[in-house]
Amino acid sequence: MLLLTKSANKTPWKLILTTEAFSSLANQFMQILLPWYILSTTGSILWTGIVGFCSLLPNVFSSLFGAQVIDRFGRSKVMFGCEVSQLILIGAITALVFAGQDAPWLVGGLIFASSVFDAPGQLARTALSPTFSRYADVPLSKTSGMIEAFDGVMSVAGPLLCGLVIAYMGLLGAWVLCTAFCVVIVILCLLMFTNRKPRVLRPSVSFKEAFSNMWGDEILKETVLFTLPTFLLGQAWELVLLPSYIYEKGFDSVYFGLLGGAFGLGAFGGALFFAAAAKRFTFFTLLSVNYAGYLLSVLVLLLNLPKAAVLAATVFCGVPFGAFGAMVISIILLRTPEALRSKTLGLFATASYTVESLCVLGMACCIHWAGLYVTLCAVSGIFAILILISLLGRKHNDFWTAVTAKNK
Repeated sequence: MLLLTKSANKTPWKLILTTEAFSSLANQFMQILLPWYILSTTGSILWTGIVGFCSLLPNVFSSLFGAQVIDRFGRSKVMFGCEVSQLILIGAITALVFAGQDAPWLVGGLIFASSVFDAPGQLARTALSPTFSRYADVPLSKTSGMIEAFDGVMSVAGPLLCGLVIAYMGLLGAWVLCTAFCVVIVILCLLMFTNRKPRVLRPSVSFKEAFSNMWGDEILKETVLFTLPTFLLGQAWELVLLPSYIYEKGFDSVYFGLLGGAFGLGAFGGALFFAAAAKRFTFFTLLSVNYAGYLLSVLVLLLNLPKAAVLAATVFCGVPFGAFGAMVISIILLRTPEALRSKTLGLFATASYTVESLCVLGMACCIHWAGLYVTLCAVSGIFAILILISLLGRKHNDFWTAVTAKNK
């Protein structure tokens, strides 16, 4: 845990926001680089789904393991250690590409290993945000909104930059730049790590306690249950559906990056609005609009619209995503005692990564055997049903209204 003097109490808050921004940039850059690399070297949608599945699967287990490690060694140490490990592994991939030894199975193995450290590092940063918000005298809803806003900005910059780099500098140039992003992240984590004071030890808590708290809190439990379906199309849209659409239509990496950036632009706007006007939102309204955004993002691919229409619709789809993501994290952090936060976030991350990894593999198999059109129709039907469930699930006492009233 980082403790600075009062005169510098905004420093850790600024550092963690900057770290989140660069981490998001690296992740969004990789969302384009990884599927494009696999498609370029194998030409197989199934292989693309398998490697995407491998990039997510370790997070299912490392989210639980990472929460325990965070409680034992501290958030700043875990964050720094995870980022250093990822730098080494991404750097190894870059070296293999440079040496011409970049077999897909070997790169996939290194991505699998790198993903082991992804969730714990993210959990550590998320668990630190309430403390740093308190030091900076900033509402947690604003911090969560700003983090989502930065994620939205990088969701624009990352895909666009990656598409351009691949087009004009090739895959090697893209891997080198991705490694450079990891270097910057490690430097930022080092700044936080070296300015820390000895952590305050807290009583150890178990996953059973965290689960009991989450399941016993009606607001927290239902927030998680209503949020999990959004992960059906989370990573699957970027790692499988969108690359399949681009590959099938014969579009280039620049348009691939533009589509990823368009969604990020919308997410940025939504998160920024949430950070500035959190009290104006309600949970179920935003949930319904978020489900509708996912449905629209699939329909524009299904209807084979012109490029400009697809880009415009994709921007619109990202708006509720950015706001809803900030709201959910705020609810989880505000409704969870500090001692239980790491393990509660670990449980939530494990559930979300489980849904995402299975959907990435499942959609890749569906596209491989049934085709992209059938897969898009099936996904559209699922989200149409979810919108109906969300509308029927509205309550007089809205989750977000109840949380903000209690923590006013």
